[in-house]
Amino acid sequence: YDGKTIVFSYRPGGSDYYNLYEIQADGSGLKRLTDGPFDDIEPAWMPDDSLVFVSTRGRRWVNCWLTHVAIMYCCDRNGKNIRQISANIEHDNTPWPLPDGRILYQRWEYIDRSQVHYHHLWTINPDGTGQMVYYGNFHPGVLMIDAKPIPNSNQVVSIFSPGHGRKEHAGSIQIVSPKNGPDHEASAVRITAEKDFTYRDPYPISTDLFLAARQHQLVWVD
Repeated sequence: YDGKTIVFSYRPGGSDYYNLYEIQADGSGLKRLTDGPFDDIEPAWMPDDSLVFVSTRGRRWVNCWLTHVAIMYCCDRNGKNIRQISANIEHDNTPWPLPDGRILYQRWEYIDRSQVHYHHLWTINPDGTGQMVYYGNFHPGVLMIDAKPIPNSNQVVSIFSPGHGRKEHAGSIQIVSPKNGPDHEASAVRITAEKDFTYRDPYPISTDLFLAARQHQLVWVD
């Protein structure tokens, strides 16, 4: 959070797997943090200087398709001491810390339910305890992903991608408040145009200003 070090997932050309790397904002100090025949993706910093990310290290497959499942792991900021913190049989995605210490993430819920309709927002403690739905798990037909807390509020911003989810998590930008419970549909408010599902990766600057990707551009959204 000092604006100097960036952590990211990268697969060099000619190789088979994504791993975690860090680099300084001036382009110096490229350093590989994880290795092995796994895909390590979607890292985020935790307040204690550790990292949370998702990985295929669990060696499981999506029940209905030919792709590996990525679930949540954490590690020291140097990539050491990797430990599993979720045990989903399908994908967890885009973990991000909340101000109260929990991790907010997308969980694909696939136990005695439709395989394509339930991918909503959940929370978990950094040690893997306290897994709990955060918003939306009662309402099918949308992928809620890339959620982050909005500064100085009790709300989060998230992408709502239609159906089973579109490429690159493209969808509408929505503000979600959990105060009325996880199943209150009116607690999610769309701030981008109806049926415009071209936004990705929203980042909250304040309660009324967001940075986002839109197709091949970076845009401000108020």
